[in-house]
Amino acid sequence: MRNGKAGVTDTRDRFHGRCVVRTVDLDEALDAVGEVFLPHRVEVLDPAAALDMQLNALRLGDVTVGYLRYGPEVRMVTAEASNYHVNIPLSGTTSSRSGRREPVVSTPRRPAVFMPDAPADIRWGAGSDQTCLMLERHSVDRELEKLLGHPLSRPLEFAVAMDSTTPAATSWLAALDVLEREAERPDGMLRFPAAAAHLQGLLIHGLLLAQPHNYSDDLRRGAVVPQPRAVRQAVELIEDRPEHAWTIAELAAAVAVSARTLQEQFSRTLGISPMTRLRDVRLDRIHAQLLAADPSEVTVGSVAARWAFLHPGRFAVAYKRRFGTSPSTTLRSGRGRY
Repeated sequence: MRNGKAGVTDTRDRFHGRCVVRTVDLDEALDAVGEVFLPHRVEVLDPAAALDMQLNALRLGDVTVGYLRYGPEVRMVTAEASNYHVNIPLSGTTSSRSGRREPVVSTPRRPAVFMPDAPADIRWGAGSDQTCLMLERHSVDRELEKLLGHPLSRPLEFAVAMDSTTPAATSWLAALDVLEREAERPDGMLRFPAAAAHLQGLLIHGLLLAQPHNYSDDLRRGAVVPQPRAVRQAVELIEDRPEHAWTIAELAAAVAVSARTLQEQFSRTLGISPMTRLRDVRLDRIHAQLLAADPSEVTVGSVAARWAFLHPGRFAVAYKRRFGTSPSTTLRSGRGRY
């Protein structure tokens, strides 16, 4: 908890043991929310009203969950998002718009969903508070690929609003309740990496299954294309030894098919080439290392070179395309403080 300034009133907040800041100072509020979620600006719409801001936050791997309130009616305009966001009002209403998508009036029964690559314009009613989630784009996209059994052919696009009364949404919200309960327990599940990873997976998979999107029909049909033996074995080799200097010829020989056959089977079942799969696995390993690294001890270039990315410009483009952000931003933000 950064601050305990006089004049801030009590409220029933979520994740109250994970307070990041509680303040009446607008600049301090902007710094805190920008650090946890993304940069933004806030306008207090009633000049006579005093700010009554609180942010509680918890990072769980590639998912950040927070409780946020401002007190008086405010307008928030964010920078372009890199990740998926979901805002769930706990009281009051908010009106919001993500990029050029349809505006949403949110209530506790109608959370708003925000997409990457677009800014958000949000108007909070006086006394409104919300549970806010940020789910890293690459993790959500990769989990959807696993559910589908093939790479995404187009960007994932969620519907703008969630019906929180459906059975799937109710189950997803229940996972949030479990996370909050475990976060408050000194001997809770979050102490154990495997259990924490399971909770992260519940939140990501739950969103993909609860919230309509442009791949929902494929998921309902169980759109998993059976993979030929050679493809399965080649993928296993790539994931087990991504640091190896694989060529398509060597990979094909290792799984006992011709290079042309392996290329065709990858294209037909996965929609990509073996070398593209190798590049993506290496990018995933780089991403994980940058998140865990100390920026004072390593550089982006040294990590990239370790995984055979020797052209900085091409590497930066490939990284931004896969993760929606730059490698240097990942390195700076990886060592969380909440």
